Amino acid sequence: MFRFIGQSLQIRAGLAMGLITLLALTGMVSAVIMARSTYGVAAAVNQAGSLRMQSYRIVAALESRHIDQEAIRKQAMEFHSRLESPRLTRVLKDTERKSLHTIYRQISDQWQGVMYPLLSSHLDRLPTIQTTAELEQHIDQLRRQYSSLVDPFVAEIDRFVYLLEQDAESRLHKLGLIQGICLMLTLLVLASTLYLVHTDVLGPLRELLFAAERAGKGNFSVRVGHIGMDELGRLGLAFNNMAAELSKMYGNLEKRVSEKTAELQTRNLSLQLLYSATQQLTKVPVSQKTYHALLEDISRVVGIRSGTLCLTPEQDGDKAYRVALNGPVPPMCSTEACHVCLGNGNTQLLTRKHHGGSSKILSIPIHDQEHNYGVLLLQKEPGANLAAWQMQLLETLGQHIGIAVGVSRRDIQRRRLALLDERSVIARELHDSLAQSLSYLKIQVTRLTILMDREAEKSQIDEVMTELREGLAASYRQLRELLTTFRLQMDGRNVVTALAETVAEFNKRNKVAITLNNHTKNIPFSANEEIHVLQIVREALANVTYHSAASSANVTLEQLADNRIEISVEDDGIGMPPEAERSHHYGLAIMQERARSLRSDLNIRPLGEGGTRVSVTFTPIQLSPDQNNNQQADVAI
Repeated sequence: MFRFIGQSLQIRAGLAMGLITLLALTGMVSAVIMARSTYGVAAAVNQAGSLRMQSYRIVAALESRHIDQEAIRKQAMEFHSRLESPRLTRVLKDTERKSLHTIYRQISDQWQGVMYPLLSSHLDRLPTIQTTAELEQHIDQLRRQYSSLVDPFVAEIDRFVYLLEQDAESRLHKLGLIQGICLMLTLLVLASTLYLVHTDVLGPLRELLFAAERAGKGNFSVRVGHIGMDELGRLGLAFNNMAAELSKMYGNLEKRVSEKTAELQTRNLSLQLLYSATQQLTKVPVSQKTYHALLEDISRVVGIRSGTLCLTPEQDGDKAYRVALNGPVPPMCSTEACHVCLGNGNTQLLTRKHHGGSSKILSIPIHDQEHNYGVLLLQKEPGANLAAWQMQLLETLGQHIGIAVGVSRRDIQRRRLALLDERSVIARELHDSLAQSLSYLKIQVTRLTILMDREAEKSQIDEVMTELREGLAASYRQLRELLTTFRLQMDGRNVVTALAETVAEFNKRNKVAITLNNHTKNIPFSANEEIHVLQIVREALANVTYHSAASSANVTLEQLADNRIEISVEDDGIGMPPEAERSHHYGLAIMQERARSLRSDLNIRPLGEGGTRVSVTFTPIQLSPDQNNNQQADVAI
């Protein structure tokens, strides 16, 4: 058995840990037992000390001028209950010291046999005494007798308290002795364990670590000296066998590592090429310089002789034009047979004969998921064959180039659509405002011509001339308003910002105090809606400043239920004249036309205390249920 223990480090370490654990448990259990044995000793000492105090209380009660029999009897019963208290009797039952039991019996016998009968007999005779002198003599006798007994009695109580304290200290001393023995044994076992670890674990382990470091540096000739029967010895033997096997395998591994390194370098070059191509092709639009640099990278990584990138125009998919060239021009490019290179959108190998022999051209399609955009023509070196990974790399590059071309063309298409939409907005505004004003001026010129041909009165001619001047001024003002509106709207800001600048502009030009009140949050307006809203507000503010004689005005944007927006302009001026008295009201007609373009009506009404309120309520296209139909109607001219 001892031989088996000596051959196992685990068993020896387990025994050491078991002994340490056993000693620790012994110390803890002994501490618990001793703590349980001392439970209540302090209370017993206090209880015994209270007997001394109670004895003196009885003496104090007897020394008073007027003796209270009931109080003295109560004090005596209190002493008796404390003497028989479980605090004392429980501790006496748990102790084995005979001296404590002896002195407790002496105190109990002294109280029950002498002192308590003395008090009881004298107190019982007090009611039978008739004269005061005899009563005082009897009480004085009781005092002397009890006082002569109380001091020795208290001395016995003090000795009893002392013995209780001594018993408690004895138990604590035993506890300390047991704890000390356990600690010494624990330290002894710990020292033995440390010695075992130092001699049988650290030394062999240090040797193993040294050998492992040497083996990690490629020296497989190192061997371990500790090869005993324990765990580390068997581990050392296994390490020696492993080092021998590794020494044999190392030569083969070097060859395999070289092969894998070459493969990884190839894949790394492929990934670098894909990353570089993706990074360059994401810059829209892609320049010819970028395509040329991409062909240079392909030639360096794949090892081709020359490369040509051809793209087809958007209008004619059967023709192609050369975008970039790296090396000599392919033989088939001398003719206009582009359909031969384009093929059917698949990778193909083309063979062309020429005066110097024949050339093999690899045609890689340039495409995305929707369209074919051209081909990538690659001429290989004579006798060279492309590996599978090279073909996959080239086809992936063709897809990346196709995606970049598709993104570039779609971006151009979006720009064209945006330009057409902007032109439509400008044409609509010119038609709705300036063209109508010019039509009005044309009518007035016709009237003037007719009047002059008829040689009409000068007052009629002057009236038409006045209307012409006012119409021309209004047209000029509308042109300025349109230019200002386009500057405010076409810069990409929202309507609220444009209205704020409009209000600031009118405040700067006129004496009317205009305030903007916005109660909307993130309402999306289309381009046409922005133009209509700005022009309605500007026309209304122009009427306020030129015709209303107002001192203040408010422009309010309110968000109503069902995604409706109300835009109103209020002033405190003289109000709007009746319709029959409104002269040259084509400005109001233009405002009403713009309101109808917003699928609403222009509401003009006087305010109660003077002034006018112009408002329009509509639902923005992007918040309308029939959004698509509204958008088509809004851009129509």
